Amino acid sequence: MKGALNSPEMEGITPDYVIQLGREWFESMVDVTPDEELASLPKFEHLLVQKLQDGRQEGKAETLLRQLTRRFGTLPSNIQEKVNVADLETLELWSDLFVDARSLEDVFGSDININ
Repeated sequence: MKGALNSPEMEGITPDYVIQLGREWFESMVDVTPDEELASLPKFEHLLVQKLQDGRQEGKAETLLRQLTRRFGTLPSNIQEKVNVADLETLELWSDLFVDARSLEDVFGSDININ
């Protein structure tokens, strides 16, 4: 088996590629499975709620990063990372603070390293 994993055909298979394949497979299975069958699956509702929350978090993070960049220019990588891993509640707080902010410190606080 180890030999097959090291074959030239596997060279383009990255973890991100496998994750994307899994998402596409999941979505195609959801599309062809009747709603009543989906609803009866254990934890399916929880999975849908989690996917919705993840999508909302990603969208809010992208929007906040775009707005911050437009107002303050290129953002330090630590700010970008902080926004990308923040939970939804924190992103909403930062989005509110952004409205009146004159600096990144006004959004993230004075203890943040902006270099």
